[in-house]
Amino acid sequence: MTYTLLVMGNPLLDIQCKPNQELMDKYKLKANDAILADASHQTLYKEIVEKYEVVYVAGGAAQNTARGAQFFLPPNSTTYMGCISDDEFGKAMTDAAKADGLYINYEITKDAPTGTCAVLITGNHRSLVANLAAAEKFQPSFLQKPENWKLVEDAKYYYFGGFFLTHDGGYQSALLVSQHAAENNKTFALNLSAPFLSQFFKDRLDSIIKNTDILFGNEDEARTYAKQAGWDTNDVEEIAKKLSQLEKSNSKPRLVVITQGADATVTARGENVHTYPVIKVDSSEIVDTNGAGDGFCGGFMGLYAQGVEDAARCVQAGHYLANIVIKRVGPTYPPMAERTNIPSF
Repeated sequence: MTYTLLVMGNPLLDIQCKPNQELMDKYKLKANDAILADASHQTLYKEIVEKYEVVYVAGGAAQNTARGAQFFLPPNSTTYMGCISDDEFGKAMTDAAKADGLYINYEITKDAPTGTCAVLITGNHRSLVANLAAAEKFQPSFLQKPENWKLVEDAKYYYFGGFFLTHDGGYQSALLVSQHAAENNKTFALNLSAPFLSQFFKDRLDSIIKNTDILFGNEDEARTYAKQAGWDTNDVEEIAKKLSQLEKSNSKPRLVVITQGADATVTARGENVHTYPVIKVDSSEIVDTNGAGDGFCGGFMGLYAQGVEDAARCVQAGHYLANIVIKRVGPTYPPMAERTNIPSF
């Protein structure tokens, strides 16, 4: 087996279904919303499994990207680490991840159930209810076990979701892996993931950015970081330049990649800035834009992990996969058996 790309993050089992309005009202859920579960939602997951036809997706932003990268790579090229529980949902997550070709190496905890996200589809809207649970229990001691650290040493490329930095185990693990990458001239990629990370976890974010070779984000995340950094600009191209020029622990120049939904993607490396228009899609073809950013990063990293360091080509691969995602429900990809005629980039 060849593990080219190592991805780490918070794994959540997406449980997708099409509920009736009675269920939405019962749990006081809005059609176009994303919330963290509280005590009132704890019975939701069991109820939708028992009463509705559900589809399981191995989710969580970083795992979505891992599955997207694997879309472009030979079998067992991408390994994913995160924390789940040895329960029904953990088994479903494992099966779903393997079906997308991932080599998974989950830490198993008994301290919390597997993290889940109810994905309630009403028309073209999705209501997301996330219960992080086991996803926040990942321990650096698991990563440092010889058999697991060997996966780190064998990989040439790394991708971490920013959400992983919000809990101590994820943050310490990101430090260990990013330092290994920096010291061994390997490629470490990080996603800004959400505006609140720059607002409440900026010190943690900056300590990992220092070791980061490819920094992903969207326009909202970029502008929030700029505001927190006191840069006094909303110009995404200028922010991308500044992000690329933040302090770095080795001499390899940092590439920054900022997506902007339907607007052009921006890349910056030092003073060199480029923009790339996305693939135009008729609104009638759009099923669900949620997860398109994860798909973009998956396409980009899937090509980059093949040794293609041309940012323009990697952006093109990212746009290709994001274009597939928005025509499907959730961050899903065609089954492995149907992955034919993938264009060259």
